[in-house]
Amino acid sequence: MQKTYEDLVHELNKTKRIKTYIKEKEPYELYKDLLASILACKNVVLLDSDFSDEEISRLGIPIECLEKEEDVEINVSSFEEILRLVERNGKAWQVTLYTSGTTGRPKKVSHNIETLTRYVRIGERFRNNVWAFAYNPTHFAGLQVFFQAFYNENPMIYIFEMDKRKIEKILNEFKVTHISATPTFYRSVVPYFKGQVPSVERVTMGGEKFDKRLASELLKIFPNAKIRNVYASTEAGSLFAAEGEVFEIDPEIADKVRISEDNELLIHRSLLGYSDDFELDGEWYRTGDIVEKIDERHFRFSTRKAEMINIGGYKVNPHEVEDEIRKIEGVIDVVVKARKNAITGNILVAEIKVKNGTNIEEKEKEIMAVLSEKLQRWKVPRILKFVEELETTRTGKRLRK
Repeated sequence: MQKTYEDLVHELNKTKRIKTYIKEKEPYELYKDLLASILACKNVVLLDSDFSDEEISRLGIPIECLEKEEDVEINVSSFEEILRLVERNGKAWQVTLYTSGTTGRPKKVSHNIETLTRYVRIGERFRNNVWAFAYNPTHFAGLQVFFQAFYNENPMIYIFEMDKRKIEKILNEFKVTHISATPTFYRSVVPYFKGQVPSVERVTMGGEKFDKRLASELLKIFPNAKIRNVYASTEAGSLFAAEGEVFEIDPEIADKVRISEDNELLIHRSLLGYSDDFELDGEWYRTGDIVEKIDERHFRFSTRKAEMINIGGYKVNPHEVEDEIRKIEGVIDVVVKARKNAITGNILVAEIKVKNGTNIEEKEKEIMAVLSEKLQRWKVPRILKFVEELETTRTGKRLRK
């Protein structure tokens, strides 16, 4: 499906009814309905298109509500008028999203246009950008990419669910300049690239821990690109950006960011969207992200608090183990998980994807030898499981459950 901004204007004017719960497979249809809700000042909820009835019920949404519709009347003469109305109406409008639930039950969070577009950049220098869309469109990162491109009337190419063998050709064909995705997504597509994509100017990573080795691989494919690392969440949106793994706290929000004594990142409630699910510590929200404090204005991400694994009383950061395994030649990606054990409480299991043609038996011996030398014994996985593909969440992150 290919659509233009002129098509969007025409089809918005034809829209007479919209659903309160938007559950669309096609990204274009989803965002058209979302824009219609803003223009008509109707609050909506975004749901993943592959949510089952059981999952929707667990979120507390009666199935019959999915058919609820409201009448709308939209009359816009141009794309510029749409932009004006989105800015005006979006301040009193709300969209409700659900967190990815990577390590727990999804929370619902509501945002208006101001929190959704807090760091959207607009201007002539962005007018020629071409975006590759590599996030789930119903989640915060997908919305950020959409609005960044939308406000500058940029083309968007949806590659999140595309056949990985076709992505290199598509990026070159449309002369894509900007790509934003999780490290897991990038690692999954890198093996399919045969050459370079010189048109790409910016490669953004978000949603997971920054991967320096992956960044080096991406620069071989995108030789003219700068790598950008973004920290964002469904609860607060984009907050920090860096050229590497070290984030700098902007002076404008310095009084709204703290690092606790146990190294958890805290953000002030004023930076959050709205949610009944938030559990606040006074005025502060505990993000669940464990960070390494460098100084008063700088930190690097370490792990999610919920991802730490207890092995016989020792706390293991799975990212540390994964980083060592990824350094080994032939390893494409890995995820370290916990498996219940009667003696130690848990044992570590590493699911590993390797290059085609790898001798699994030899690679298993190599990995165990390297880890035994590099890591303390309780950090060495008891089980190595070689897989064709790693399981991911709906947002494209590694699944640890």
